Amino acid sequence: MTRILIIDDSSFQRKIISTILSGDGHETIFAPDGTEGLRLLVDAAPDLLVLDLLMPGVDGLEVLRLMRQDSICTPVIVLTADIQDSTREQCSALGARAFINKPVKRDELLSAVREVLAEGKEQ
Repeated sequence: MTRILIIDDSSFQRKIISTILSGDGHETIFAPDGTEGLRLLVDAAPDLLVLDLLMPGVDGLEVLRLMRQDSICTPVIVLTADIQDSTREQCSALGARAFINKPVKRDELLSAVREVLAEGKEQ
């Protein structure tokens, strides 16, 4: 079973994403902010991270920077309501593998998860 960490400050979004992923057979764990998410990345060793960009405190870009700095190679799907091209480029440069716009659409999320996990198996 694939373990997926969801870092999002919205409990509503975490619940929606978890319901979709759990329904597809994945185990989900949660963090309400970047600080807790970084701890879980180390302690829980998830197979995939679904990461919101806009959060108070340690935001998604900072999570990506710290992951890179600490050589944490967990594949990342970035989730956001609005992403500018420059932000997308920054995220990609920091290792993000896919992008999903909010509100989350079930098929789009599952497709991105399958693609990113398949890429990881090929590497």
